[in-house]
Amino acid sequence: MKPPMPHKPQGYQNAKKMKKIAKNLGFVSRVALANLFGRRYPVSVTFISTYRCNFTCDYCDVWRLREKEMTTGQAVSMIDEFVSLGMRRFSFNGGEPLLRKDLGELISHCRKRGVFTTMFTNGSLVSKNIGKLKDLDILVVSLDGPKEAHDRQRMANTHGKVIGGIRTAKAAGLNVWTNTVITKNNLDYLCRLVDEARALGVRMIFQPVLEYSHSSESSRIDGLCAEGRAYDAVISRLMELKRDGAPIVHSQQYLDYIKVPLWSVNKRKCWAGRLYCAVTPTGDVAPCYPVFNSKKWPNGLEMGFGRAFNEIGKFSCNGCYCALVESDFLYSFKPGAILNLLKSIEAV
Repeated sequence: MKPPMPHKPQGYQNAKKMKKIAKNLGFVSRVALANLFGRRYPVSVTFISTYRCNFTCDYCDVWRLREKEMTTGQAVSMIDEFVSLGMRRFSFNGGEPLLRKDLGELISHCRKRGVFTTMFTNGSLVSKNIGKLKDLDILVVSLDGPKEAHDRQRMANTHGKVIGGIRTAKAAGLNVWTNTVITKNNLDYLCRLVDEARALGVRMIFQPVLEYSHSSESSRIDGLCAEGRAYDAVISRLMELKRDGAPIVHSQQYLDYIKVPLWSVNKRKCWAGRLYCAVTPTGDVAPCYPVFNSKKWPNGLEMGFGRAFNEIGKFSCNGCYCALVESDFLYSFKPGAILNLLKSIEAV
């Protein structure tokens, strides 16, 4: 039997929190400069590390894309250049990032550079690769419901592997979140999923299904959208559960935002291309993940990532439902989003 872990004194916990706050002062100052003077800083970068994926989800066609991937050396240089430009957040996305053999090396390099690092994964390969993930700050695993709902829209016979991956990650001491894409097919399961998250000891994020620039069929996405009174009722219930202490990461402001999918009413200040960006496997620098495939963007390997970020130019879109909405609220210093973040830090 293993001896119990030694209890860490309150002073240690307070010092840890203060270190987190100090680490983010540079981040906050850059966001403030962007708000006051229109400065541009890539404080948060999403790296679409590969288009390859072992899943074929109903609403995602990224696995159909083909593109040469950056080498390990090129990816390390990209991270270093963004750090020199003020980056504080780095997210590995895909495709399935764990299909890159050098992922553990890249994650560890982010840790060495003092960057807060997350990874989005379908979860099926986590157990086999848990050693590569030790330096992650947050592991985000896609989970769309119990088996009947998850396997229907993600991929048949995958729910068990995903749950196994989450449990392996928790046992390894990782901070795990689940990411649930809301469709009409899993709408009735979302509140039950909150109970499952509690049992697994993970936190949750949600986003309504969204048509990305790489979606091949608009009609298919439209057919998956959850709408009407049933959708309204479920989002309202999630808001109640959040108020009652459910492990939901989002602010009430975000949940209220996705409840009304009318862009003419739900306008927000979008910071894509000004405070965050997305980098494709071959080094193109786009404003954000949802639009990376909408046109040919400047390439960081050809001109440098700082110049490519600046050459994105002015960017605007009709709005989106993805997790970037929460970032936009934070970058715009919305009180509700900031209070939610502070409460989340206090809970750690």
